[in-house]
Amino acid sequence: MSEINILYTFDTRFWRLAAVSIHSVLKNRARGTECTIYCMVAPRTAGRHKIKKIVNAAGARLVWRVVWPHENPFRKNDFFRWSPVIFYRLFAHRIFPNVDRLLYLDSDTLVLGDLSGLYRTDISGYVLGAVPDMAPTQDENNKNGQYVKNFSEKYLGGGCYFNSGVLLINMRNMARCEHALQTVTVETTYPDQDIMNAALVGQILSLELKYNLAPGINIPATFPLRQINAAKKHPVVLHFYSGKPYNYEFMPRKIYSLFYKAATEIGLYPDDFIKQEIKYHRRRRPNAKTHIPFLHVKGNKLILFGIISLRV
Repeated sequence: MSEINILYTFDTRFWRLAAVSIHSVLKNRARGTECTIYCMVAPRTAGRHKIKKIVNAAGARLVWRVVWPHENPFRKNDFFRWSPVIFYRLFAHRIFPNVDRLLYLDSDTLVLGDLSGLYRTDISGYVLGAVPDMAPTQDENNKNGQYVKNFSEKYLGGGCYFNSGVLLINMRNMARCEHALQTVTVETTYPDQDIMNAALVGQILSLELKYNLAPGINIPATFPLRQINAAKKHPVVLHFYSGKPYNYEFMPRKIYSLFYKAATEIGLYPDDFIKQEIKYHRRRRPNAKTHIPFLHVKGNKLILFGIISLRV
C-alpha cells in the first residue's frame, strides 16, 4: 500500500476547477493507494462542503487550511494584478511543517492516470521536481516564447525555465530555500513561476512532459522525441493554462469530452464555469486588460492570445 499527499491552492473563483481535478486524482489512483488532499485556500473560499463530499466518497482524507493574509510572506510584494493564492505553493512548508513531500497540482489540471510513480520520484537532492514550460522559445513571433527565452538568458544563465503548475515538493529542502524565494529580485510576468525559477536555479529536477501537458499547444522540439510520444499517447496530467477545458470552441473535442465527463460525474457543468469566469473579469476590470497577460474582455467574449477563449 502506498500513500500520496496532493496539494491544491485556490480561492472561490477556482474551487470548481479544483473539485474536478481532485475527483480525477482520486478516480484514477491505483488500488490500495491512500491519498490525502491538502487545500490551502484564501479566506471565505467556497466549495469546502462539495470537495469534502468528493474526498470522503473516495475514501480519502481532506485537510482544509485557510491561509490568512499575515501568513503570506509575499503579501508586501507589488503583485496587485494577481491573487495572493498563486504564492501559497511557495510556502506550503510553513503551513504543513510535518509533511515531508507534497505533489502540488494547479486547479486547472485534469489527471488521467495514477500519480504514484510521479510521487515516488527521487528528489532527495532537489527542492522541486517540475516539467519544463511548453513556451515555444524558438518562435520569434510568439510573445510568450520570447518572454521565456529572454527570462532564461537574463536570470537562468540560459538554463531551463519550468512551469509551476505541477510541482513535486521536497518540503525540507524548500524550507532551506525560503530566504532565497523571498528575496530574489526579478522582473516578472508570471510572479510565482518567475520567482521559483530564478531562486531555485540548479535545484529543480526536470520531470517528463506527460506529467504537465498543455492541450491545444504544439509541443516544442526542445522536448526529447521519446517524451513527446509518451505525452501524446499516455498523458498523465493535462494542464489547461492556454485555454480552459470547459470552452467547447477552443478545446480539442476529445479533451473537452474528458473534462465534461469528469465534471458532470460530480454535478458540475461547463456553462457554470463560463458564466462565473465572464462575471469575474467584468467585475474586476470591465472592457480592459485583465490580470492575465494577453487576455482581454470584449463584450461576451474573453480573448486569449488573440483567440476567443470563452463565450457566453
